[in-house]
Amino acid sequence: MARLWSCLAVCVTLLLVHNVFGTDNENRFRDPSMVQDKSHLKEHVQELTQEQINQMSPEELEFHFFKSHDTDHNLKLDGLEILAAIDHQHSHRQPAEQPVPEHETPEQTRARRYREHQERLNFLTGMVDRILEQDDTDDDGMMSYVEYVISRRRHEKDAKASQQQRQKDLNDQLNQ
Repeated sequence: MARLWSCLAVCVTLLLVHNVFGTDNENRFRDPSMVQDKSHLKEHVQELTQEQINQMSPEELEFHFFKSHDTDHNLKLDGLEILAAIDHQHSHRQPAEQPVPEHETPEQTRARRYREHQERLNFLTGMVDRILEQDDTDDDGMMSYVEYVISRRRHEKDAKASQQQRQKDLNDQLNQ
């Protein structure tokens, strides 16, 4: 029975990680809901009022998101800064911790939590690696603000073209 609970806990964790973080192929760093999150920005940029944040354009929100995670102020995000940005953003969306099964010993609980932590860390570091592989065009191991903007705009353009193609395909099917 203990194995069943452990197996169930791992499956639930993987399902939650998938639903919270997306698939392995998604670059969540380009997601407007992440980089234009006004409440998240307010947490990081104390000198701005909520009214100022509410009046910002999407581009201004993205600039402040980028700048607020650039801890060494070099207008580039290294892997650790990207990891911190993603981890912080997703920790707000993280579901509540599952209750400990009655039969689980403290050692089993520690082992399970360690495995879950390692899985999450591996997932996040893989995501950072993919972000840098896709968006670090000068291969310096960091994403400059210019690289970030180019990547976001390219993604928006590709997403719009993909949506238009799906709409065209749907219209073609309906007209047959």
